[in-house]
Amino acid sequence: MKTSTTSALLPCTPETFWAAFLNESYLEALYLDELEYRAFAVIEIGETSRKLRIVPKMKLPAPVAKLIGDSFAFEDHGTLDRAKGEWTWRMVQPANLDSKTKARKDVVTMHGTVRIEASGDGHCRRTDEFTIEAKIFGLGSLIESSIEKELRSARTKEYAFLVRWLEG
Repeated sequence: MKTSTTSALLPCTPETFWAAFLNESYLEALYLDELEYRAFAVIEIGETSRKLRIVPKMKLPAPVAKLIGDSFAFEDHGTLDRAKGEWTWRMVQPANLDSKTKARKDVVTMHGTVRIEASGDGHCRRTDEFTIEAKIFGLGSLIESSIEKELRSARTKEYAFLVRWLEG
């Protein structure tokens, strides 16, 4: 199991951050245009929750790529506790897989939190904590490290994208 934390100071209030984070247009631009994921769909979105279907584009070591396949998909289910300024999410195996997608139920699990704290002067601090667990003998730590690297890269791009989105 691997746990990791990333953090960034953002040029917006917590309210503005959450409005973007739960905005379907923002999410589509982030996942398809910025992160260049293979596929993205909003299954459900509300004031304090969302469910997304994601097919990421990942750069993985050959043994991991062979095992996971190039059509790996998952659902991201999350809920917001506005009083705490905390988003809790977990990766879920999609209920309806297309015939090209390999089922990987419980082989890799991920969950985490996004915390937003006001930093004054119209800024906020975003702190992401996530846990990755791969249950494949001999490859678990390689998979966990590879996914952590991908998540860290995606978060860095996401932080920069949010700044551009808010300016636009």
